[in-house]
Amino acid sequence: MKEEVNLKKTVLLFALAMVTIFIIVACSKGDTKKEGIGGDESTEGVADTANDTKVGENPVPQTSLPIPQSFKESVDYGYTGEWAMKEFSDEVKSALDQLPSITIEATEEEIHAYERKVFSLFKENLSMPNVPIEQWQAMKFADPNIAEEENQLKKNYNVAILLDASGSMGALENGKTRMELAKEAINQFVDSLPEKAKVSLTVYGHKGTGDEADKEVSCSTVEQVYSLSAYDSKEFTNALDEFDPAGWTPMTKAVEQAMVNLESQDGSENTNIIYLVSDGVETCGGNPVQAMEKLSDSNLSPVVQIIGYQVNNDGLTQLKEMARAANGKFINVQNQEDLKAEFKRTTEMAKVWSEWHRNSNAAINNLNKTVQKQLNDWHHEEQEKMNREHHHLQLAINYLKEQKKIDSDVFLRLDENYRAYYLQVDKEARELFLELDQLNRDSFLDNWEEISERFLKNVSE
Repeated sequence: MKEEVNLKKTVLLFALAMVTIFIIVACSKGDTKKEGIGGDESTEGVADTANDTKVGENPVPQTSLPIPQSFKESVDYGYTGEWAMKEFSDEVKSALDQLPSITIEATEEEIHAYERKVFSLFKENLSMPNVPIEQWQAMKFADPNIAEEENQLKKNYNVAILLDASGSMGALENGKTRMELAKEAINQFVDSLPEKAKVSLTVYGHKGTGDEADKEVSCSTVEQVYSLSAYDSKEFTNALDEFDPAGWTPMTKAVEQAMVNLESQDGSENTNIIYLVSDGVETCGGNPVQAMEKLSDSNLSPVVQIIGYQVNNDGLTQLKEMARAANGKFINVQNQEDLKAEFKRTTEMAKVWSEWHRNSNAAINNLNKTVQKQLNDWHHEEQEKMNREHHHLQLAINYLKEQKKIDSDVFLRLDENYRAYYLQVDKEARELFLELDQLNRDSFLDNWEEISERFLKNVSE
């Protein structure tokens, strides 16, 4: 009995500790409530290029969002810059030319407004560590009355995909529509899942057009084009070919229909991963946040992953709220490669599930490597975004100074504040990475022999 208790503690240590440290770090570094930060992600006023405050005769641009003071605040910043993730081109310079001139003689409020506006133009979309530990938790039996099973993984692994097929998914990206690229990524994703995993595909917004006359038919139609079952390449490809981007966006109805489609897949026996992919907001009058709350509270015990595909800032806000309501994750992707990378995280975790049923000892080692790789990838991606953001801000204020839009004193102030922001978020992101990295090593590598010995003994018994 003692060995069984110790075994349970060892096996669950990593998942529980990972969740705990996420909560501690997020709270300790982002608990100061500021305008536009945290729960209220309103973007009202962000896009304004003029307001009542003036320097001489020139209007000063305003934004309601202060410059973040921590990595967590930067993640929660309710806006993605118009020039984020883009080259510092002549087009960017032309936009900066539209800004008014300002000197150190301006009021403190005016300089703050200018500083915020320039910052908002280049703000990158940072994210917290996207390591799918919640999927690991969802895989496990958790009933303390089933001692022989509580260290095993659930027998079934289901992936349900809800795909936005509204008209906006017809927008072009590198010569192909978003829908074409999403279909390719989804097909590659389900093809790479373990053989015993089951998949389903539900589409919405694929009927009618974006015209008001077609709104009723478009908003009332949600269709499961591939029922939950093992992946069949030909049938799944045929299902993807059945629809094209067309009408409105009934996300609420899609979530509600997913609950109906999956109602027999009780979370006590099934790992249920639900992906919702969308490039916009609900346009059919529903309440997708409320629908996500009901989904989260259902017997499915789902792991919800919401992917925003090139969403605007209204979409960013709503999809984030939906993810929070479902205790899930929101991921903002900008292209097909980002979409494939996100799907790959689930593929890797699904392979751990599949391997566990064959060899739990090897699965533990594979889980360690999977988490390590995903932590490394996350930190590398965030560093790229932070470096690009800071580089663009430096180029911007240098250009504004050259064009005499700002004087030397304002330049120095903006340079100091942007540098302080960059150093702080970079430092906190690195600290978070190191904490999680060390936890992963401590939980697996340092105790590997003991874990292996106990698991082998447990299997033999």
